[in-house]
Amino acid sequence: MSSHGKEVVLIGDSLKVKEFQYGLEREGATVALVANSKKAMAYLQEADKPDGIVFIIPVYWENVSKFVDEVKADKRLATVPIIYMGDFIESTDQIVLKRQGVHTLTLGPVPTQEAVRFILSKI
Repeated sequence: MSSHGKEVVLIGDSLKVKEFQYGLEREGATVALVANSKKAMAYLQEADKPDGIVFIIPVYWENVSKFVDEVKADKRLATVPIIYMGDFIESTDQIVLKRQGVHTLTLGPVPTQEAVRFILSKI
């Protein structure tokens, strides 16, 4: 599957987001960076439908589950894959997100390029 022409929305406000932006762009994807889920929802209402939405190490107060519910409730966005990449994912959070259809990956020993491949395999 070619990643050329894929459009990805990266949500996060850390240096790690830039690593993922670079890795995805190197693979031919177009990337939009958005700082948090509130800004992401506003962006998604105005932008073309992306091929994927990716959270990169969201801050602990970010309500990812609520964002997922909002995306799934929007007929235009409901089928867009959502991926959650975190340094540490609490098991209960991971269970809830997976039940909502979110793909999750715990970072750490996983090199960014491998995580980029994971993202591209899901969109």
